[in-house]
Amino acid sequence: MRNRCLWPGIVVLALAVLVPTVALAAPLDQEEVPADALWIALAPLIAIATFVERVLEIFWDRWESPGVWPNRKGVSDPSAPAYVRSKKAWSQWLGTLVAALIIGMTNVRLFRFLGFDVLFSNLLLFTSRVGGIFDQFTVGTLVDWLLTAGIIGWGGTELVHNIIEGLIKGRNLWREMREVEAGRKSILDARFFGDYVAPELEKRGVSVIGLRNLFQTLSSVGLAPDPLLASLTTGQVDRLLAQLSSNPQTAPAAEAIRAFLDQVPAEKQPEIPNLLALLTPQQRRRFLGA
Repeated sequence: MRNRCLWPGIVVLALAVLVPTVALAAPLDQEEVPADALWIALAPLIAIATFVERVLEIFWDRWESPGVWPNRKGVSDPSAPAYVRSKKAWSQWLGTLVAALIIGMTNVRLFRFLGFDVLFSNLLLFTSRVGGIFDQFTVGTLVDWLLTAGIIGWGGTELVHNIIEGLIKGRNLWREMREVEAGRKSILDARFFGDYVAPELEKRGVSVIGLRNLFQTLSSVGLAPDPLLASLTTGQVDRLLAQLSSNPQTAPAAEAIRAFLDQVPAEKQPEIPNLLALLTPQQRRRFLGA
């Protein structure tokens, strides 16, 4: 019966040894991490916590049974309050010790998986060629090792489950907040462009649709709109048009610029770059396509 209880622990321990390599192939410090990926990455912690619980169950089962090593006297009353308190305290310390041993062999550390920099992560204590946790062993590695072992040893699988669920809920909430903020910013950007920038352009004889088409024409021949805006500011549009017209590939862009500027009064043309400078690069790409 005891051997049957041990087999699940051995299986989950094997998973704890094998899964970290797969988990680290997709780091958790990316902006968006699906909940399933987070569960998979932190599964070794669950495996180790489950194994520790099984080991403690087998240990106390043997300890309380008379005639069995390591305590042949057994325990006369396992439900005695004093014994229960002592058993709980010893379980926490023994669980932490077993967890620390397994973490040392597998290098499964909570904050390492989450991509957090632990205090003094760059303060190297020693390094070795044995692999695992002892390669590039820093103060941060030691702190992460002890904290992870303490979480498993003192909290067990329930605490590890709660930590992972809390991380998933926190990430989902953060993603929802970012989506709400992005939506709010998108609305504000649209209002700013529609209520201020577009009317000011139209007052100067600039059609938003015509400006967007001009930018798309420039982009089609591999030109950015910035040289055009700079030439409008400095009053050197004719020089720019001459350069574009001399090249057969960019000649259509020169014709498009002439057709566009014919619709805008000459005295209003230098004001176009000033208005467009009010837009961020993201806003300009969104509303004008370049």
